[in-house]
Amino acid sequence: MLALSLAGSAYATAPVIPVFSGDGSPPKMFVHEGEQRGVLIDILNYADKQMPQQRFELSLYPWARAYMASASGQGGLLGISWTWRRDEVFDYSEPLFYDEVVIVVRKGHEFNYQSLSDLQGKTLGTVRGASFGNAFDRAHQDGVSSIEGDNGARNRLSKLAAGRIDCALFNVGKAGFQETLRLHKIPKSQWKNFVVLPVPLRRDPNYLAFPKTMQMGEWLGGFNEVIRQGYARGEIQKIIERNLYASQ
Repeated sequence: MLALSLAGSAYATAPVIPVFSGDGSPPKMFVHEGEQRGVLIDILNYADKQMPQQRFELSLYPWARAYMASASGQGGLLGISWTWRRDEVFDYSEPLFYDEVVIVVRKGHEFNYQSLSDLQGKTLGTVRGASFGNAFDRAHQDGVSSIEGDNGARNRLSKLAAGRIDCALFNVGKAGFQETLRLHKIPKSQWKNFVVLPVPLRRDPNYLAFPKTMQMGEWLGGFNEVIRQGYARGEIQKIIERNLYASQ
């Protein structure tokens, strides 16, 4: 558990707002060499500096654990997607970031993906506890496809390479998938074994949310204004570009 830091004694004594997020979704939020990194973490850090009246304390866990910690009232949840079911539990911020979720298959097993119905009969690998919106959840419940959860990208890549799953879902487009391969030190000679389908699963808005029991709705109004101004000034866009394209 690490507190996002800003110099100054007033900040050091400001009230703490606990926030949870996943630890295995590069380049959105992940741990690398003991350091919390990612697009969403940097956006939260940006907001933290603009709102010195409190400070965020961010803890990264496997997504299912982070979700349960937040849903039980222990703190906010960074990187959550919106669904009707979740909306009954959480108060949401405005979107912080739009995540292009891509479908990755083994080379030679490509197919024409245009809509969720094209996933009929396929087994999809994604982080345990993930959701990508109401339509995705409904398709899974209706038996269009099956989901095999995992605790991180390396496990998902291994399953895909071995043919144990048909498709793997990864965050932040083709650039994000390539960053995942780099972070997990997959030899470049093996990159050609994976193909990102040209049509993404969806462009998924990601939010900061708090359980309704914390009564953070009014506070989220001020947070949303910081995010709107950050986008208007181009400052958040620079954060996104730095995370996605610096290593290419």
